[in-house]
Amino acid sequence: MLVTTSYNPSAELVAEAARLAALYGGRIVPRKKYSLEHIRRNYEDATVLLVTREEIRYYEEDYPATFFHPSMALVRVKRMQRGESDGLIASSGAAPGDSVIDCTAGLASDAIVFSYAVGTEGHVTALESEAIPAMLIQEGLAQYESEIPELNAAMRRISVKRTHHLPYLQQLEAKSVDVVYFDPMFRSPIEESEAISHLRRRANDEAVSLASITEAKRVARKSIVLKENRDSSEFARLGFEHVLRSTTKTTYGVIRLC
Repeated sequence: MLVTTSYNPSAELVAEAARLAALYGGRIVPRKKYSLEHIRRNYEDATVLLVTREEIRYYEEDYPATFFHPSMALVRVKRMQRGESDGLIASSGAAPGDSVIDCTAGLASDAIVFSYAVGTEGHVTALESEAIPAMLIQEGLAQYESEIPELNAAMRRISVKRTHHLPYLQQLEAKSVDVVYFDPMFRSPIEESEAISHLRRRANDEAVSLASITEAKRVARKSIVLKENRDSSEFARLGFEHVLRSTTKTTYGVIRLC
């Protein structure tokens, strides 16, 4: 992976690019006046991490850039601030002070909503097994600035770990967290979800295993939640008896433990 900056970078931006290159195993190259395509051809590498003052963007071949953004989490938090209910929070029963494990963080939109809901006394751990999404959310959650101070604080409170969820769950003590959440890549993709379609190339697309659900039942106190396509057979396969009615293409299945 090549790491470069926007045109005419400040000393601080060059230093940030060097930090990211060292941390994530990239090769830093000067931008000068060159296009990203020229840099890729010249250094014979199809992947580029572009560091700008606003964000970092990951480019691979001719695909659109992938970058961190709170996405619908921003809209959902605004609604919650107005006193509206959020489907995920209502389904899980998450409350202030709770601990949550998001086993398949992706770009962390749901982890942000959980973090806002559980508040300063709660805690959210976001697990992501794949290198690029883990990198983007690790950096994005630490640096992104929205116009909502409470959202920014919620992002900063999330702990990101690059790991597969099964071994992580296996090393936890029984009944040590409140909610365990799974949002895997859908077995039947919803193609119009553009952000996810770009991420899919770099995401772990394996199905949630029965072993993972067994471990989740062991470590969770309140609930286990699965997000899936509304008509997915995964709910039945994994034993989610409570599937919420939905007028959208996605819904939540819940295993209630108390």
